[in-house]
Parts: sequence; structure tokens; C-alpha cells
Amino acid sequence: MGESLVKMMLPFKIQQLLEMIIENNALSVKDAIQYLYSSKLYKQMSDEDSYLWQLSTANLYDMLHTEKREEKKNENKSAPVLLFLSFCIENFKEYKKISTEDTLFLFNKYGVLDYLEDVFDMLHTQGKEYIMREIDEYIDNRKQ
Repeated sequence: MGESLVKMMLPFKIQQLLEMIIENNALSVKDAIQYLYSSKLYKQMSDEDSYLWQLSTANLYDMLHTEKREEKKNENKSAPVLLFLSFCIENFKEYKKISTEDTLFLFNKYGVLDYLEDVFDMLHTQGKEYIMREIDEYIDNRKQ
């Protein structure tokens, strides 16, 4: 009975929560869906033992907002790292003679930004050509 009640109620809670997300965050429907369904809160709401679906929409929104704020806080990068990442994006597109969109696609597909953050201390003091070859080699290795 509990599981079927959760399955019956969850779409209504999600719909109300999506409306609140769209209104409060000025997001499109598509972005609001991504925002909610990529959250830990949604996974917990789907768990029949959590009883989160019983909370008010306002409480759920507050929990979601807190979760996303914490994620964002953990993602904040220092100015030197942001400068280095943008340097790499701008120079790699010139190095490969590809568009910004194609550069971002490659960087996302192969996890280049995460890699560059991991090796920032070692790599940011190197020359442009060295960094571009390093990124190119990293992508080639990830393709295999």
C-alpha cells in the first residue's frame, strides 16, 4: 500500500515542486526538470521509506534549494583556476581550429575540465603550446 501511495502522490508533488522551481528560479520547464531530477532530493523522494513526499512543497523546495546551494558552494573555483580553464578553452579552439561549441563538447565528453583542475598546480606554469599538446594527448588517450 505504501509504495502505491508514493507512486500515486509523487507526480503531484513533483508537478508542484516544478512550478515553484520555475517561478522562484526563473527557469524554463526543461531546465527546471533537469534541476529537480538531477538532485539527491528527488532520489530520496522516490524512496517509499523516506516519507519526503508527505512534506509540503515549500519544505521540499527549501531542501532542494539548500542542496543546490551547497553543490554550488562546493563547485566555486578560485579566480586563478577559472582564468586557467578559460585560457585553455580559448586557446584549444584556436589550436585545433574548431568552434567554441566543439571545444566545449570535447571538454565535456572527455572530462578535460576536471582533469585540468586536478593538474592545475603543475600545468598552469607551463607554456601555451605545452598545455595544448597536453590537452590534445589527454583527449586522445580518453578516446581509446
